[in-house]
Amino acid sequence: MSKPLCVIQGPVFNRSGYGDLATDLAKSLVRYGKYDVKINPTRWGGCPSKATVEELITDDDKQLATIFLTQPLNKQPDLFIQISIPNEFQPTGKYNIGITAGIETTMASGQFVDGLNRMNMNIVTSNHVKKVFESAEYQKQFEDGRKELLKSEKPMEVCFWGADTNIYKKTDEKVESIENELSKIPEKFAFLFVGQWTHRNLYHDRKDIGNLIKTFSNAFKNKSPENRPCLLLKTSGVNFSVVDRDEILNRIKQIQSEVGDNCPNVYLLHGELTPTEMNGLLNHEKVKVHVSFTHGEGFGHPLLIASLSGKPVLSSNWSGHLDFLNPKYTSFFEGSLKQIDPASANDWLIKESSWFYVAYGLAEDKFKQYYHSYNQSYTDKAEQLRIENAEKFSLQSMDAKLWGILDKYVPEFAVEKQIVLPKLRKIELPKLNKKV
Repeated sequence: MSKPLCVIQGPVFNRSGYGDLATDLAKSLVRYGKYDVKINPTRWGGCPSKATVEELITDDDKQLATIFLTQPLNKQPDLFIQISIPNEFQPTGKYNIGITAGIETTMASGQFVDGLNRMNMNIVTSNHVKKVFESAEYQKQFEDGRKELLKSEKPMEVCFWGADTNIYKKTDEKVESIENELSKIPEKFAFLFVGQWTHRNLYHDRKDIGNLIKTFSNAFKNKSPENRPCLLLKTSGVNFSVVDRDEILNRIKQIQSEVGDNCPNVYLLHGELTPTEMNGLLNHEKVKVHVSFTHGEGFGHPLLIASLSGKPVLSSNWSGHLDFLNPKYTSFFEGSLKQIDPASANDWLIKESSWFYVAYGLAEDKFKQYYHSYNQSYTDKAEQLRIENAEKFSLQSMDAKLWGILDKYVPEFAVEKQIVLPKLRKIELPKLNKKV
């Protein structure tokens, strides 16, 4: 018996957050086993994609590559799943699901709401996203003068983005490439940030990396080199080119020049790490605290995998990552919601919306507190968070959540069944008596 056809459209194998999300979701749908899964890969902005089989490391990656569509389909998909931002959603199948990390601010655009309503149902990655989408309302103006209230009308469920706990885990194992790089750093105490730095303006990117560097530098400027930590940035712009690396380095220098002389060291790790290398970085003995000034997250997967190292996590106290950063075990930077700066606004981050701003002066105190008073009470709480997240937010738990949603909403499809006829037996007929 053939299976219903499921087409996944999304940036599978793209080197971006959405690319990694799409890849993990595609693998989950293959594991689900109920559909004949095909993948229609897309781009994600200017981020590069893995283009050859040689770039695929794992067996399940290589298996996924075998189901990429290489020519147009000659039939309508039974189930169509699109992984993207909602304004791009277009129903193609008999039943259509949009999956999105959604929004990082307090307001979703009318284009996003329109896109959500084009699908039969939608899946979002956090309770923050669901709340913002379901509260959005606009007056839609038609050409004939009619007005209509526009709001999200289709069913919406939350399915978190799980972490591969076979890779991301607490470990003492050394990774040679990471050991070689971090051996060049004299400091024994590092705050680590992981995330993409996309906005060219120094202080208006969504992760607020510029102000993270500035605040850290202010906290430890004019201290003696042997009595201060370093900040380690695993970041890049849209690619891993030399030009991109040099631009990031220039941003760091420019920010620290504004702070003044004798700033603490800020190091850049630029380029793609394998998952094993990334876990080696998260677990390195020099990395003591994972840190983020993010203005807002649709989920915040780098913070989830950071928590699985058993090291303390310091982050903004708002948006999607609060789903997995249990306040019993996590310390947050204080701050408040404010309207986004006009320089940060675009078609998706609308200028009337707000997001979280860390209180930078208080954050300086928090940096000093963690550096000067680092003790077992911090690591004990981090260990409790690690244990909780490894159970609740693994890929296996994501599978269970996603498959339950599909079982609940996706209808049964008619499938072609092969008819097997019984074999004919040769029958001997009785001989007839010839009449004379």
